[in-house]
Amino acid sequence: MKIQKLRFIVQTAFFLLIAYGIYKYYLFVFHGNNRPDFLDAFLPIVGVYDIIMKIRTGITDPFHPAAMAIMLAVILTTFILGKGFCSWICPVGTLLDYITWLRNKLPFIKKVDNVGSKLKNWKYYFALDIPLRSLKYLILGWFLYNILLIPAQMMSMMAQNISAAADIELFKFWIDLFHGKENLFAAILVLILIFSFIIPRFWCKYLCPLGAFYGIFNLFSLTHLRRSPKTCTQCKQCSNCLIGLTPYKTVEFNNSECVMCLQCKSKCTHDAMKLQILGRNVPLWIYPFALIGVFIGIIGLFMAAGIWHSHLTMRDEAYLLLKHGFDVEWARNILMK
Repeated sequence: MKIQKLRFIVQTAFFLLIAYGIYKYYLFVFHGNNRPDFLDAFLPIVGVYDIIMKIRTGITDPFHPAAMAIMLAVILTTFILGKGFCSWICPVGTLLDYITWLRNKLPFIKKVDNVGSKLKNWKYYFALDIPLRSLKYLILGWFLYNILLIPAQMMSMMAQNISAAADIELFKFWIDLFHGKENLFAAILVLILIFSFIIPRFWCKYLCPLGAFYGIFNLFSLTHLRRSPKTCTQCKQCSNCLIGLTPYKTVEFNNSECVMCLQCKSKCTHDAMKLQILGRNVPLWIYPFALIGVFIGIIGLFMAAGIWHSHLTMRDEAYLLLKHGFDVEWARNILMK
């Protein structure tokens, strides 16, 4: 099986898992079923906040420990196997790849490609590309700066007042969005989708602060993609990079941008691209199994250590739901007891 087909299967499997989690969360909100902890993956800011709080105070967030566990699992996986989470697991990246797949199937796609080609051939393209890629690092810096401004002694209190209902607030935000109550964000989202249709992985390349965050750890990853200048013929078959890098010009791929999609390696017909773990060449097919195994394995360790399930009781959840505008019968019944 070709590596890109395998990547598509892995992406779709995780995407369906997330879709199932959203359905489970719907049942939690409106019918009082158990809340799916793994959906805390949608609370990355809470996860980063909890990591910093744990380092500074030693306190583990009792409300959304899974957010911290998932964030640490991605960080450790990136350190071991590179930034493959972004291209193999991340649901946002998967959605953007679906958009790219769709655009390639449409009959008028040549016109879109012509726009992209003209943009890439524009003499000022690279002069713009580098500062635009820096935007996600500025966004990341802004988030980290604001978190670090919070005094250590106040972090636990703020987690209790703000983070406890973060998942409910996020769910309500998306409901409000679909009901036309978040017009500004809706307009921004539409613009991002339009640009993603023209430029594959537009969000990942220019705006995603999480990609920037993981990219820092990718610099020190134990897994490398390397191009051998001796065997490379500059045929440029590897030039169709998922996020717009130029593999045929690069020797070492442990930069902050490469997402380890392995597209360049699979396209290389001269064996000039090498996938290496701890300096040893490994077959291409090993990577996805190693990535999934390490990621899920680390999460399993956090589960075994008790850093996963929320300590909020169903009574607590009922109170938070009613407080944030979800007037559901099961929550009223619990609080009336």
